[in-house]
Amino acid sequence: RSSSPQKVISELEKLPMAQEIIGTTGDSDIVARIGAASNEDLRETVVNKVQSIQGVVSTETFLAFPKL
Repeated sequence: RSSSPQKVISELEKLPMAQEIIGTTGDSDIVARIGAASNEDLRETVVNKVQSIQGVVSTETFLAFPKL
């Protein structure tokens, strides 16, 4: 969730690990797919980079697995 979706999307686009960013309607304003080598790298990215972007109100993280 964000208080300024366009600004947050612009900042997310600057992160090299952001693979896909989608504006949405409903409960969330933005869905971003973040690439990470490990769960620790993902945690570090979300906590230290995404959550520190001005306008980010809250985040929710889901692990995604490759197609079989």
